[in-house]
Amino acid sequence: MVKPMTVPGDTIASAESSAGQPEPEHADVERPVTDIPALEGSMSLPRIQHFPEQPVLVRHADLSMAEIASIDSKGSAILQDVLSYLDANGIEERGAAFFRYDVVDMDGVMSMSFGAQVAEGTLGSDDIRAEILPAGRYVTLNHHGHPDELYDVTVMLMAWAEVRGLRWDVEETPAGDRFAARLEFYHNGPEDPPEQWTSEIRIRLRD
Repeated sequence: MVKPMTVPGDTIASAESSAGQPEPEHADVERPVTDIPALEGSMSLPRIQHFPEQPVLVRHADLSMAEIASIDSKGSAILQDVLSYLDANGIEERGAAFFRYDVVDMDGVMSMSFGAQVAEGTLGSDDIRAEILPAGRYVTLNHHGHPDELYDVTVMLMAWAEVRGLRWDVEETPAGDRFAARLEFYHNGPEDPPEQWTSEIRIRLRD
């Protein structure tokens, strides 16, 4: 489970920090404290947006954080298998490919899905399943830079939502936090330098 971090006021990134500003009167209120890293990339402000249902093809896998934490990770290889299936069967992508964090346990094994957005009615195979990303209100932001920074960006996004009293569509289970839809979309591929990648984090809010 991602732990919250301290984010004063509307600050969500070092590029938009309140350095040099006077402390607010309530600054002595105790809050969780975590070091805020400096990002080499850039990120947009979070926003709340409604998204419609989206058909997808996904492959599921149970992986540790170490197995998804780099560009050449096992998770990336699984995603490439899904995209190769689309190419081999003449299936057109209808948006960016993605990782979906289904059940999150940062210290253990996580239930993950790796997939592509497709047209309604697209069929899968024995191990690549046709599913639907649910419609609803999501918190979303864009990050431009190396995908290694997405963990820290997600922590900041979680803190931003907590300060505003937003509630994720998530259920606590013995295996970890089960999210209705917690996604990372990748608008680039391995042919592009990772420092130039544009990624989107999108997490569904409770109705």
